Amino acid sequence: MSRGRPQDPEKQAQMMSALLDAAERLLDQKSYQSITIRELAAEAGTQSAMISYYFGNKEGLFIALLDRSGRQRQQRIQEVVFLLETQPESVLPVLVDRIADMMSEEPWLVHLIKDEVLTREAKLRAHFVKTFPARMGESLLNLFTTLQQKGILREDINPKFATASLISLMAFPMIAEPLIQDVLGVDRQVLRSSAWKQHLTLLLTQGLGSPPR
Repeated sequence: MSRGRPQDPEKQAQMMSALLDAAERLLDQKSYQSITIRELAAEAGTQSAMISYYFGNKEGLFIALLDRSGRQRQQRIQEVVFLLETQPESVLPVLVDRIADMMSEEPWLVHLIKDEVLTREAKLRAHFVKTFPARMGESLLNLFTTLQQKGILREDINPKFATASLISLMAFPMIAEPLIQDVLGVDRQVLRSSAWKQHLTLLLTQGLGSPPR
């Protein structure tokens, strides 16, 4: 890859994507605070000045990474929303499948949550809340409210509580992976498995689902 500033718009987009991909890989290996601009540039095969040119600074690069990830998550949740009209009974299993995949495919995001979001009051934390829990929480709340209206979700379930429960069930095992791996042998490989997805689906459908009439 050329280490200078590309002039072609397509190559510029490729350069920005390479820097974002580099940020993902490095964040999967070390903390946000310990990653340097020089490391990011080297990982992407470019010069440090490219980070300033495209993103302003390191924080700007990681904010852009959160934005990209947020757009991808929102698109996958929207795919589940489309099932409401045609296959409402399959929404919960598909929802579990999509969110489990998203969590396991983005270990860097889990690291960022543990290192920055849960422990620091910083701009990165505020931006994370805006791009992940706020946006996804609103989508899930609307989804659960509609499922309740369609009789798929129990009438006595609070959709807000159901949303919080789902996020807890999906996110906590990834965040607490070192603990549950040492105590229970449940590691990242297990959390990616169909058996784990089936377990979560069973908890949700039996706990939240409306009983058959």
